[in-house]
Amino acid sequence: MSRSISIEDLYGFQFLSRPHIAPDGQRVAFVVTRIDKRTYAYRSAIWVMPVEGGAAIRFSDSSANASSPTWSPDGRRLAFVSDREGELQGNTHEEQRMRGKGKAQIWLIPTDGGEARQLTFMPHGAAHALWSPDSRQLLFSAVVGPLDEETEDGKPLPKVRVIDQLFYRYDGTGFIYDRRRHLFLINAEGGTPVQLTDGDWDDKDAAWSADGTKIAFTSGRTEDRWRTRCADLYTLSIEHGKPGELQCLTDGTYSCNAPSWSPDGQSLAFLAATKYASAGHVELFTLSPPTKDGLLRNLTSEFEGSCSDWTNSDVTDEHIMPAPPWSPDGKTLYVLAGQRGSSRVFAIASEGAGRGNNRAQAVSPNNAHVLDFSMDASRQKLVTLIETPTHLAEVFVCTDVTGTKGTEGATRRLTHYNDALFDELALATPEYMPYTGEDGWPIDGWLLKPRDFDPAKKYPLIVEVHGGPHTQYGYGFMHEMQLLAAAGNVVLFTNPRGSLSYGKEFALALRGAWAEKDSLDILAGVDAAIQKGFIDEQRLGVIGGSYGGFMSSWLIGHTDRFRAAVADRSVINRLSFFGSSDIGWEYTDDELEVPPWDDPERYMRSSPITYVKHIHTPLLIIHSENDLRCSIEQSEQLFASLKYLGREVLFVRFEGQSHGLSRGGHPHSRVERLKHIQKWFADHFA
Repeated sequence: MSRSISIEDLYGFQFLSRPHIAPDGQRVAFVVTRIDKRTYAYRSAIWVMPVEGGAAIRFSDSSANASSPTWSPDGRRLAFVSDREGELQGNTHEEQRMRGKGKAQIWLIPTDGGEARQLTFMPHGAAHALWSPDSRQLLFSAVVGPLDEETEDGKPLPKVRVIDQLFYRYDGTGFIYDRRRHLFLINAEGGTPVQLTDGDWDDKDAAWSADGTKIAFTSGRTEDRWRTRCADLYTLSIEHGKPGELQCLTDGTYSCNAPSWSPDGQSLAFLAATKYASAGHVELFTLSPPTKDGLLRNLTSEFEGSCSDWTNSDVTDEHIMPAPPWSPDGKTLYVLAGQRGSSRVFAIASEGAGRGNNRAQAVSPNNAHVLDFSMDASRQKLVTLIETPTHLAEVFVCTDVTGTKGTEGATRRLTHYNDALFDELALATPEYMPYTGEDGWPIDGWLLKPRDFDPAKKYPLIVEVHGGPHTQYGYGFMHEMQLLAAAGNVVLFTNPRGSLSYGKEFALALRGAWAEKDSLDILAGVDAAIQKGFIDEQRLGVIGGSYGGFMSSWLIGHTDRFRAAVADRSVINRLSFFGSSDIGWEYTDDELEVPPWDDPERYMRSSPITYVKHIHTPLLIIHSENDLRCSIEQSEQLFASLKYLGREVLFVRFEGQSHGLSRGGHPHSRVERLKHIQKWFADHFA
């Protein structure tokens, strides 16, 4: 007999990630992460299973975490990243620290059986392993800079931080001002790695050319790189295992990511967004030949989707942007893109006929959330990681990469890690509810209804507002929403203007105009739901995180329609956000089109704190104390103001957590957060 989902079910979830198919298409490696409820720790392991089906085999040691599996081109070895205890390097504590003791390093394991071997011993660890085409070498990235602590006679000293740049910390990471990420090359048999790049910048997204003579990568090296982050596209020749000629191929107009070489080496594909006023909209480009004078083509200029995964889910904090693989003949590229609530893999012609959305042929199912994908060497098999609103992500394989046979019939599920749990649960399936927003704009909305829903009854309505603002709701799994529906509420979630995956113009509609029309789009969705006849207008609630928390606070400062509200990790004062957020100066200046000192009134006019005296709705404020994206000072301002005014407000602070608490924070904190949200609405709707 089925049951309603519970908060504690979080401990039973198994989170799959990073599927990587073997070059011959016969096996797939992936990561399974579980929560150890006894220790409240995440435990990750690599598993391998046949693509044709069969039992999965654990490929990593059970005593440590492992992630990011990568097959060698010859299929003989698997590289992965692990924090397992390796062989000691050095006799003293300081020598061991210099060799990366306790840090996640790159390991290799034979794919036909055998023991794993530690390959890197970097002081800050290593990541992003990438095999050379001949399987003899690996590229990887590693942080360069001082060690974690300062000591004197073996005793730790308090850190003194000397800051001289704007971008000096990053949410979820911490201080980064004295460290840079660079590229290294190491022989697969071991040895001392060769540092390929250096300088006061970060280098990432490395990709080998098919002949192994060059790599492409991205790096932001302009004079304004700490004020406006924008990565150009570079190539570097590799000569006898050493760095050779370096070329910058782009001019700073676009922020580039995820380069991919064509099979003949005569073109580079990459993903990019405009340096300014992109609203997060990412497009697919090719550069032919791969030189600074090559022909630059935008292959998705008329495609409304964005070539990135920004579909919201509260069971993962990753938003993958895989490098787009080429077909063997170089005529087709495969890209992960969000479109109208879904994230899907699309096949796109590298040149030739096709315009607009018709040029992009979907090769994965609709009404689903593809989080990641990989392809075999022949590009005949596509492995995807897919979640839906009613099931956590599992690994699927598709054998029709053209999409001509229909994406549903050609896609077959390989893994079933969450079936036993989800077979017990009675989950709500989203009901698509398109409606008309402000100024006649078409808006997508969805409703989740309670179990045993009766249209003759009246139900409370809770409106969920996504963050970003340039992300999208749709077909991702949302534990929080399922819990609220299971508690007897109808849940409404929408993609108001500013959301990604409806074209760049739609995403840019918020630039300089937060809350002016998007708030009305959301309220129009509330009205559309009420018109269906089963909503109790006296029991309306609203909840959102980040920009969604901004919007929750804005709405209750402009209307008394809501009985209760939750503002989570919110932007409250855009003037102080400019300097208190890890990216506030860059983000706010671009979104508001002017720095605060030139128009402080504009900043305050679009800040919920300005309207705090109009807030009478009972408000639950949630914030993580280590949130560097939206500093907790934002919520402290709101709480102090409401308490001063004598309004009903509750402030829940989470020690040691960052902006991504709800999606990947400490498991106990995630559970406590959901308990507070559920109780807040239950108490105020009673």
